[in-house]
Amino acid sequence: MGITFRSVVIGLLLIPLNCMWLALAEVVWYTGEPTTLSLYPNVIFIMCVMVVGNAAVKKVFPRRALTPSELLVVYIMLSVATSLAGHDMIEVLVPTLTHLHRYGPIEGRYSEIIGLVPSWLVVRDPAALESAYVGQESIFDLRNVLPWLTPLAWWFGFIMALCAVMWGINLALRKQWTENEKLAYPIIQVPMLLATQARTLTRSKAFWAAFGVAAAIDIMNGLNVLFPLLPRIPIVRVLNLQTLFLERPWRDMGGAWISFYPSIIGICFLMPVDLAFSCWFFFFFWKIQRVLTSYYGVHGMPGFPYVQEQAAGGFYAVALMALWISRRHLKRIGLLLLGRLPDDVAAATGPPVTPWDRREARLAALLVGAGSAFLFYFCVHAHMTPSIVVMFFVIYFAMSIAITRMRAELGPPSHDIYPVGAHRQIVEILGPLEMRKANPHDLVMFGFLNFFNRVCRTHPMPHGMEGFRIAERMKIDNFRLFLAMWLAIVVSTIGAFASLLWAFNKYGIAAQVSRLAEIFGGETWRNVDIWLNSPLRRQGGPTYAILVGTVFALGLASLRMNLSWWPLHPVGYAISGSYTMERIWFCVFIAWLIKALILKYGGAKAYKPALHFFVGLILGDFVVGSFWYTFGIIAETDVYHFWPY
Repeated sequence: MGITFRSVVIGLLLIPLNCMWLALAEVVWYTGEPTTLSLYPNVIFIMCVMVVGNAAVKKVFPRRALTPSELLVVYIMLSVATSLAGHDMIEVLVPTLTHLHRYGPIEGRYSEIIGLVPSWLVVRDPAALESAYVGQESIFDLRNVLPWLTPLAWWFGFIMALCAVMWGINLALRKQWTENEKLAYPIIQVPMLLATQARTLTRSKAFWAAFGVAAAIDIMNGLNVLFPLLPRIPIVRVLNLQTLFLERPWRDMGGAWISFYPSIIGICFLMPVDLAFSCWFFFFFWKIQRVLTSYYGVHGMPGFPYVQEQAAGGFYAVALMALWISRRHLKRIGLLLLGRLPDDVAAATGPPVTPWDRREARLAALLVGAGSAFLFYFCVHAHMTPSIVVMFFVIYFAMSIAITRMRAELGPPSHDIYPVGAHRQIVEILGPLEMRKANPHDLVMFGFLNFFNRVCRTHPMPHGMEGFRIAERMKIDNFRLFLAMWLAIVVSTIGAFASLLWAFNKYGIAAQVSRLAEIFGGETWRNVDIWLNSPLRRQGGPTYAILVGTVFALGLASLRMNLSWWPLHPVGYAISGSYTMERIWFCVFIAWLIKALILKYGGAKAYKPALHFFVGLILGDFVVGSFWYTFGIIAETDVYHFWPY
């Protein structure tokens, strides 16, 4: 079964500690940004510690050692919890609730926004705001915490409803993606190897060689930050190809950094060869577009050729493709819900219907229905236009399905959609001036909804689906795993709120090293202020670019389905236009080249030791990098960022 009482308890005990670690590492002292990666370094670090400790326990008390399934249950719970507490979720939400009433009176701005903001969604008490921004106060002082309770209670309900819809969609698609299609889910290979083949890894010379290389780089560069006279190994942003071209049109290609992140190279090695090729190929496809735009002197349309918007269209195409492939399975679920699919008919048309299949279908429908109803009520209660609410969440969950599918097929090191979240797309499609005239509350609420739409790197939904894939491979009961993940969602949301409030009241938002929380709040409401006070009319270019991207990516999907030799994948098209890809494209290229050569000339025999080598790169980078994160928190000082964004 895999789900034991002690594994769930261990996960629940670690979640609050993990939330506090993230608040201090990513927000207060800014010792790193671990949650901007698809595979969370903090969770892998914790899992490595557990695996080592479990091996010691196994020698002394063999019966008390955790099983591989139990270790993976803890991993799944921590991954889901980290997604909610991380860089692009609650860490953005909490300072968003305070920024308006803190800086509005000081700067003499935001008066129109404040007049449109529902009072039950923000913190307005001057004493609580002073404590949060200046610090040197205690969260246990009721004057500092009571003003937070009402808005945080509403947002807690909102996050629960959001996750309910995500997990309902996951349950609806789980069987098709994990059992029928058997997608690769490259990201889960690392925790699976740690839990099930730790001894094999530790006996591999290739593993220890790579671990040592990555660890040595991080140790040397970490010491260089503390003692600048010591040497430094240059691996990050070694060269920007853009700087090699001094004249137009080539200098307008945009950033193209050459970097050698050990862990990123390792994660990229887990990707399928054709998908890795598509990523770096389309990265240069976007560069060529920019060069041609400059060459032909297209300067009358700001933002052209709208790379991010075209990539957003690619996301829609991936979602549509995933739903189209799953259409028979979704029809089967619909018939199960209607009670029109008896067991004998089901056996004739597909796999036999199990009691869990019926239960899963009902649970998925309940979660999607109840979660959607609350989200709709929440937004309409905040005076949003009902049609805008529906449009927003349709776009958001389409993007969510696309990201989850990308992770299931490609396993990219990171995925971001900045700056084309659902709210920004709607503003571009409808126009801020037109939206302000129709209902300015929509624009104000988009400021609040920015917290989970801003970049979408720490997206909870793919981690839930990856958890179900692990369950399928380890024969873990899906319903029990669902309950364990739901407990992780509840505890991590509360833990993230509490950790950030404690950190803000102790250190102060304005006194933090990076002032990241202040940046999050300021960026959010400056955008809303521009929409309301300096609105532009609707621009057709971005909308057409989204349509072009969707059609182009669907064309790629059609070619791939009908031509076995076609090398380009729409997932690579969608993900390669991101800000992150400018920093990691060379890592993708290196991993693709090495893996392609190994498979061509060494075959499966050479792949296994190579896999151990690249997993060693990941673990060496993550373990030593997480040590520096922790050291920075304890010493309250700047440290080496092994994943500097």
